[in-house]
Amino acid sequence: MRGTPMGWFIFLVIVVGAIAAYKYRVPLLAKILGQPQDRIQRAIDRKKGK
Repeated sequence: MRGTPMGWFIFLVIVVGAIAAYKYRVPLLAKILGQPQDRIQRAIDRKKGK
């Protein structure tokens, strides 16, 4: 089965969006949650065990 060009384009946009969301997760989470960025970063670091 071969996908349509539009299907591949949508897939590519989703993948790029997911990568960007991961890269900018701290500012995005801070904006969504209304918390300071340093607090979000500390919580992420705490979960990683750093």
